Amino acid sequence: MSQQYGPPPGPPPAPAPGGWGTGQQGQQGQQGQQGPQGPPAQQGGFGGGGAGGWGPGPGRLSRPPKPNRTPWIIMAGAVVAVLLVAVGVVLLVNGKDEDTPTATEQTPGIGRTMYTPSPTPTPNDSKGPNDVGVEVGWGIWFTPSKGWLPDWDKSRSGKNYILQQFNARGLIDGYYWVRQTELYDAKGFAEHLVDVESNGMEGVRIGKGTTCKPANPNIKACYAVSYTGAWVAKNGKKVAMQGFVTAYQDQFDRTTATDAALETRVYARRVNELIYMNNSVVKSF
Repeated sequence: MSQQYGPPPGPPPAPAPGGWGTGQQGQQGQQGQQGPQGPPAQQGGFGGGGAGGWGPGPGRLSRPPKPNRTPWIIMAGAVVAVLLVAVGVVLLVNGKDEDTPTATEQTPGIGRTMYTPSPTPTPNDSKGPNDVGVEVGWGIWFTPSKGWLPDWDKSRSGKNYILQQFNARGLIDGYYWVRQTELYDAKGFAEHLVDVESNGMEGVRIGKGTTCKPANPNIKACYAVSYTGAWVAKNGKKVAMQGFVTAYQDQFDRTTATDAALETRVYARRVNELIYMNNSVVKSF
């Protein structure tokens, strides 16, 4: 008997129930036989459309499509940009950023100032080389001229020296009075003392006040006023007097004034003694 290598004649047997293929797959196989033949490479084997196949095998595992991240990256970048713009607007409105110092940092502290201020000066009222004679106060001294004596009336404020009249006990030719205050400046104190001294005189004439400039830098201001008048004694006798007031104000607004007067008959002869005592006050500042 001759062997046959081809398929048996007739249609192929129907697949047994429970086989690998389904009825639909069998129909697909029949359709493959009835349809046009493909290339040789598509015939037979495990292909899905070839004649006599076993149906579609498991094949390759299909990979899920990769998600497209580009839209999300663009959206996140847009959100960050909007937030940065919003923060910039807030900083512009508030006027603050990380480099702006706070109110506490702007307040100069110890060792943080840009410069060291000069210490506030304090009065130095100690005795110096030019403090000679009689101490008045606030470190001010004056030197009495020869022949001038302390006033016997100790109730007067300040320091008052008198020039006793020659051979006439109890009578004087002049006086030199130094007083101090913090209630007036130089100009105000000089004008005040002239008013006080001339109040008990008759025919008073007050000269025009002048601003003086002593050489001592410790004197902040100086003002002088001259006057003339007639002093009236208890017995009615009138004595012509001539005098002046000079006030010196220091840098601490303390004012020292000299109130000097002489009888007109001796004024020209002894006025240099008043000037000498005034100069000793100026040197003492």
